[in-house]
Amino acid sequence: MVENLSHFWSWWKELQQFGVNADGSLTRLAFTEPDVLSRRWLATVWEQMGARVTIDGVGNIIAQKGSPPFILVSSHTDSVPQGGHYDGILGVLAGTLLLEGWSSAACGLLVIDWSCEESSRFGVSTVGSRIACQETIPWDKQDLQGVSLQQAATASFGGAMKRYWTLPIDQVCAALELHMEQGSVLSDQGLPCAVVSAVAAPQRCLLTIEGEANHSGSTAMADRHDAIAAAAVIVQSIEQLSHQFEAQGLRATITRWDASSGAANVIAYRTSLLLDIRAQSPAALTTFFDGLTAVTQTLQKHRGVSVTLHTYSQEQPAALSASLSQILQEKMNQAGMKAPSIPSWPSHDSLVLARHVPTAMMFVRNVSTVSHQAREYCAPGDIALGLRLFKNSIDAICQDFGQRF
Repeated sequence: MVENLSHFWSWWKELQQFGVNADGSLTRLAFTEPDVLSRRWLATVWEQMGARVTIDGVGNIIAQKGSPPFILVSSHTDSVPQGGHYDGILGVLAGTLLLEGWSSAACGLLVIDWSCEESSRFGVSTVGSRIACQETIPWDKQDLQGVSLQQAATASFGGAMKRYWTLPIDQVCAALELHMEQGSVLSDQGLPCAVVSAVAAPQRCLLTIEGEANHSGSTAMADRHDAIAAAAVIVQSIEQLSHQFEAQGLRATITRWDASSGAANVIAYRTSLLLDIRAQSPAALTTFFDGLTAVTQTLQKHRGVSVTLHTYSQEQPAALSASLSQILQEKMNQAGMKAPSIPSWPSHDSLVLARHVPTAMMFVRNVSTVSHQAREYCAPGDIALGLRLFKNSIDAICQDFGQRF
């Protein structure tokens, strides 16, 4: 499979054409034209390999070779605005390479490009995998143009007019994902690959601060109920809390700030903050919200503003399969490599899958140490090594299926 990677790089180059920007970055938002065209292109590639291919009503592309029990290899090809060419794409093309040469008699293979993994457009992530696992989806979420998730899915892939594909949970013995590390741990340690121990769960909340509009020149400082000034305290407090609880497995970020005033000389009467939290344990999440509640209560008392918090996306962290992770580590050790085990702060479809089937992930070093931008980069040698280790691990899972699973 990995001795000759010419096909892999050819697919990579062809896939880049869908949504590439003039600066080399990638904008392939879920259900936009680049996303739809790239999925139909990929489906054709898989069909030409002799796979049975399905595109369901939300745009999930499912390729099948063989019969159960199945090894599931999956990731995503949608992107953030002005994103890079490695996030998710590496895993989908790794599955494509496996699909091309699949010949195992012990297990069948499912390769899936999950739809709408990124939350950039609708504020909700891992839509395709959650639908396949029959989890609840907030279909009414809208993008900045007022188009709902349901409307976009229907317009692009038939939506409710087509059946959504359901993961045959009782037929999947292992789900695996190869992914670029989106941080700097491997680069800092000088290591090419790692096993992922757990995936932090994203929580997304909207903080709304209501103050009082008044003249910015005539209103004394003591008489102000400035929503933006109160929000500034919250922003700083969240950063401080995130520093405080990072060692406990939590990071929090204000990712968007919207203000309502209406004029240059009016004190802002309303503002909202979009809060993104990544938690590796429920305990860390609880402690963080206790601290945030104390801050907002103080603001309401001393600044005369009201603060409301609406949680519109909430997931639980997941530890990945110890048995599958052990196989990945064994293959690294057999190759004479260290086999570090590190958590993933970003979320992935594997977080969803881990709630339903045995799941494992492998990271490939991110030489650039950045992600969600054009500069993200994995060296070809690291990719080749990751592909070989990934395939060797899947071969071992197939061979050991009867004993281990």
